[in-house]
Amino acid sequence: MQKSGVGIDDKTLEFKSRIFKVLGDANRMKVLEFLRDGERCQCEIIPLLEQSQPTVSRHLKLLEEAGLIASRRDGNKTFYRAADERIYGILDIFDPELLQILSQRLMRRLLSL
Repeated sequence: MQKSGVGIDDKTLEFKSRIFKVLGDANRMKVLEFLRDGERCQCEIIPLLEQSQPTVSRHLKLLEEAGLIASRRDGNKTFYRAADERIYGILDIFDPELLQILSQRLMRRLLSL
């Protein structure tokens, strides 16, 4: 197993990178935030995203493949939930204060160009 320069093996870094790639889409972040309050039917998620059923299904599939959400079928409905509530710890790191600081830095950088 190859180690990176920071003491973490490359496979772990690749896995973390994949998680952040999945989280890098606003629609998938919206789904995760929607699931924060508990399990939801796909039929509730489709109108939330205002996208076609196949597009929503693709977002859900990517979230599930990354291990961020889990699903269960009940008759002809599919219900989704966060696979592990600890994912919200990652999302909550970006609190309003941090977002404001990052936004200000970005604006200063853009204005200096």
